[in-house]
Amino acid sequence: MTEQPTATTNSAGSIRRVQALAVAGWPLARLARETGQSPTSMTRLMTATTVPVETARAVAAVYARYSMASPGLCGVPLIHARAARERATAAGWAPHGAWDDDTIDDPAAIPQWTGHCGTTRGADLHARHAIPLCPACEGALHRRQLRNAARELRAVLSTTRA
Repeated sequence: MTEQPTATTNSAGSIRRVQALAVAGWPLARLARETGQSPTSMTRLMTATTVPVETARAVAAVYARYSMASPGLCGVPLIHARAARERATAAGWAPHGAWDDDTIDDPAAIPQWTGHCGTTRGADLHARHAIPLCPACEGALHRRQLRNAARELRAVLSTTRA
């Protein structure tokens, strides 16, 4: 008897959900247990391009259950929750509130740290609220700098021609 191939799906949504839970203080080892994975499998999931559909469903179910729950109130020791948060923050992972349920699985989606990410307004909000710049807002700032440099160059050229 031949084994049926396992159906897979893009891992973006699963990775984002695990990252958001880690930002909230959920250790990967606990998330692995809750999803029926080994800690090694959970670590591999974080860099995979695809995951089995069953794994994606399990991660989504755990995310739905714990995204608004306090790890401490669910038995996670404070030291483990703090370590998970510190690791997630150092890695720049987006929290639960930065993801829209309709786009979290879209590999092209970006987290909305400010509600305006990818625009200069978003970059300004990052600065105002001391939120580290996300890649989309870094790009917006770079485009702003290029526009300003082009304006300055046009101004210099127009005064030298006159």
